[in-house]
Amino acid sequence: MEIKDYIEISYWLISLAILAFTVYWIAVSPIKAVETGRKLDNEQNKYKAKSDLFLMLFSLRGNPTHHSFVNGLNQIDIVFEDSSEVLAAWGKLYDSLNNPSQSNAVETWALLRTELLSEMAQHLGYQKLKQTAIQRRYSPQAHAHADDDYYNYQQASKSFFESGTALNQYLLAHYQNLPEVKESNS
Repeated sequence: MEIKDYIEISYWLISLAILAFTVYWIAVSPIKAVETGRKLDNEQNKYKAKSDLFLMLFSLRGNPTHHSFVNGLNQIDIVFEDSSEVLAAWGKLYDSLNNPSQSNAVETWALLRTELLSEMAQHLGYQKLKQTAIQRRYSPQAHAHADDDYYNYQQASKSFFESGTALNQYLLAHYQNLPEVKESNS
């Protein structure tokens, strides 16, 4: 065999290897593309969940007893499971919330909420959001009046139903002691 034959054999072997490599990547590429797409979708969904949770907690930061705020706090462990800073800030707030007898509890809770929201903002890339901006909130006086009106309505409803119960008990006792009622029951 001459050198020419070795070169031709090498050429065909290299061509065959390139062909096999091309066929392999043609077969594998769609699978890799789907896997990459799913990974990107998962990352995008996780970021959206984090962002939605942060924005909801941020919008309700002045009303920490709101049901949505409390539900949001209870989602932090799963939504921000990859952020040790956020989880640490949430842990501090959680521990403080479970200790209402501490001195200045309301002020401490407000500061810890601010710290939590600040850590969440940093994790999401809101680098310019300062804690002073987080502490600042707007709540119109009309909302306070509506809350007071609702509270007064609830108290009046409670009083009405409690007085109705007493009246019903009085009427039942009164009618049970009437002779006509006793005779008609026998």
